[in-house]
Amino acid sequence: MPQVLISKKLSNSVWTFVTFTGVMYGAGALLVKKLTNDGIDPFTCTWVPILIGGILALGTGFSRGQLSKAAVIPGIILGFVSGGGPSLIFNYGFAELPAGIVTLLISLGPIFTAIVAHFVFDDERFNSLKGTGLVLAYGGVMILTIDSVGEKGSLGNLLLVLAGSALAGSAIVLTRYYIQRHEAIALLAPNMITGGIIVLILTYAMDQDTQPPGGLATWHYAVLILFGIQAFLVFLSFFHANQLGTTGQVSVTGYFLPLFGVVGGIIFFKEETSWQLLVGGVLIVVSMALIARGSKVHPPITSESA
Repeated sequence: MPQVLISKKLSNSVWTFVTFTGVMYGAGALLVKKLTNDGIDPFTCTWVPILIGGILALGTGFSRGQLSKAAVIPGIILGFVSGGGPSLIFNYGFAELPAGIVTLLISLGPIFTAIVAHFVFDDERFNSLKGTGLVLAYGGVMILTIDSVGEKGSLGNLLLVLAGSALAGSAIVLTRYYIQRHEAIALLAPNMITGGIIVLILTYAMDQDTQPPGGLATWHYAVLILFGIQAFLVFLSFFHANQLGTTGQVSVTGYFLPLFGVVGGIIFFKEETSWQLLVGGVLIVVSMALIARGSKVHPPITSESA
């Protein structure tokens, strides 16, 4: 019985979904870096996984009878602003800029989220705890990425990734607005399919489709399919987190990226540990606790559409 109660509590906890989303998001960033380093363009690394994830969402929603006509238009809108758009910009950034700089810019997303949410939701007013948490988190990310911030990068690319961060941060507010009114899976299918198709069209319209000199290897296809499954799980977890918590809580998923990147580098690439890892990690963990305390939790919301 205690195990059942613990399992039920975890399944209804926003932090379960936030943690899962953040860890999977960080894993996805490592996959993108590996694929782009091998010569695959960031456009393909975006549209293939998102489109595969959209097909999985469509099949899952159909089999469960959870698709809704009312959720199609909101899902398409989310596909533009929170699906393909930010993912494409960030993947492009990781291919063209130092990873540390991109990570720093992405970590500004929760600040944009907090500002927009303050004016949209009554239970998301900005407060000192949330503000302190955001400042500490950004400081932690800066410490973790300090070794690469001095590397050169195009100003245009920097501004593009910054715009993507603002778009992604603001889109979390829109996601919460729609998730209060529709089933997660009903929004997810049109969201991911729309995002995938948009990036697919841009890939060939802008002639951005590139492959390694010897073409795609078998393992490339396998990783892209795995990436598609990962994308489906990340988006679904992200939507469920928005059902259970506030945008302030959900936005901290972005801070798992630098933590996962550093830890992943140590484990998979045998990179050395340093004082930055300890101090930056502690600051980010403390910031998450402050943001959690500063974000008022609301009860789970029952969907209106069936």
